[in-house]
Amino acid sequence: MPDWMDRQMELAAFSARQLFFIGGAPRSGTTWLQQILDAHPEVSCQGEGLFLKHLAVPMENMMAARRQALVEKNTVIFQHTGGYKLPGDEDSEHLIGTAILLALQRQCAGKACKAVGEKTPENVFFFPRLKQLFPGAKFIGLMRDPRDVLASAWHFFRAGGTEDDAAKFAFIQSALPSLNAGTRQMLALAQEFPSDSAMVTYEGLRTSPAPIIASLFRLLGVTDDEEIVQDCLTQTAFATQTSGRAAGSTSNGAFLRSGVAGGWCTTISPAMNALILHELGWMFPRFGWDPAG
Repeated sequence: MPDWMDRQMELAAFSARQLFFIGGAPRSGTTWLQQILDAHPEVSCQGEGLFLKHLAVPMENMMAARRQALVEKNTVIFQHTGGYKLPGDEDSEHLIGTAILLALQRQCAGKACKAVGEKTPENVFFFPRLKQLFPGAKFIGLMRDPRDVLASAWHFFRAGGTEDDAAKFAFIQSALPSLNAGTRQMLALAQEFPSDSAMVTYEGLRTSPAPIIASLFRLLGVTDDEEIVQDCLTQTAFATQTSGRAAGSTSNGAFLRSGVAGGWCTTISPAMNALILHELGWMFPRFGWDPAG
């Protein structure tokens, strides 16, 4: 095992690379975007680190339990001496940041990366804290027509389940607050840190991917020439990733379901559509989606 101080110095040097984080609603295309970026020879962006749910939250709970245990010990046994100093709020953040750097460093082992990033959809709710932990980091939010998001989510997460309209309506209704909050969180971060943020749409990536991807490469400070952009897109084409299935050929329950935009109308009823537009209609002019489309 490397010397602790040497390891800390390695992590400090590693943190000088361009770190970035991707977030968006589940089933919005974040994995596709991640794979496009990872195909760049100077970028690493793999898998999902689950930093919020399975690192930050458990760390906070563990630190809170330790703090409470120390308070009890100090009160019962060491009242006459004052007991042991309690951990500060910054302790959790320092440990979380260190764990994230360890994960990112391990992720890009063997690849000469200028930019190192991670994608977990719920990162959108973690963006503000990640920005505090890593002030120089970049943030990418991926948006998709929520009707397509919800249709894809229904067929993926409820694969083999009932097609009962009441169950589907309840599923959609339960997802709307999170979609609303996540989008507003991304917009707030982009407004506060415009030079460190980018918001792109799934629809834009489908219709005109090259200029969008080139702009993201520039955001990350890596080469954005046309040949590299096209190679990244070719490597991650829908047919390539599905062993030859053409975009638009739907496979319900598959992780890569259809690879097109606008297919929601075969899953979402008029009543469901009305509910979505009532709750999330404010997004449509902001991202160029057609409420009637």
